[in-house]
Amino acid sequence: MRCGNPCATAIVALVCAAWTAVGLSADAIDASAPPVQYRLEPRGSAVTFDVANIWHSNLTMRFSHMRGQIDGFNGIGAGRVMVTIDATSLETSVPFVTGSIEGGDMLDVAHYPAIRFVSTRCERTGTVTALLIGNLTIRATTRPVALAVTFDADPRDPPGAPRTLAISADGHFSRAAFGLSSGSSAFGDDVHIRIQAEFVRERPGP
Repeated sequence: MRCGNPCATAIVALVCAAWTAVGLSADAIDASAPPVQYRLEPRGSAVTFDVANIWHSNLTMRFSHMRGQIDGFNGIGAGRVMVTIDATSLETSVPFVTGSIEGGDMLDVAHYPAIRFVSTRCERTGTVTALLIGNLTIRATTRPVALAVTFDADPRDPPGAPRTLAISADGHFSRAAFGLSSGSSAFGDDVHIRIQAEFVRERPGP
């Protein structure tokens, strides 16, 4: 599955967030391969948060600016995903509530302009699927989140470090767990993260 929309945050997120899934099978690791760094391609990536609300069945929050990287990739080896979302680039499907979400009771983008995700581990669940675990930071609160990741192809076929890693990912987090509940009874607690991301190989390691 290829990523298509321009984007931003997770994300998760975002997410995204997703390379570590390639490093789970010990017998597939090429220890002699130099580590490779990947950079997120913003034009091929997108992050959205969805939450129930009283005006519509679903409120979609989209962030139009983000950056990210994968450090220490060595074929099918260990590494870390880091994604930073520009919270000030928020757009919503219900424009008149955008200001409330940006305000001090919710994201408080004036004081916390970035949302960050850093991966901690990943568990392969299938040929092109994995469960990516990491820490999500919103405002001053950091909580673990899990993302169900699907690659566009098996990262081991062909072997070595592919030029691009394209993924889609889904996860959920509690709004209250991140302190985003004050004065916001109009919104549900469960937030659905949706990520499409494309990482492009930047350079081999030393």
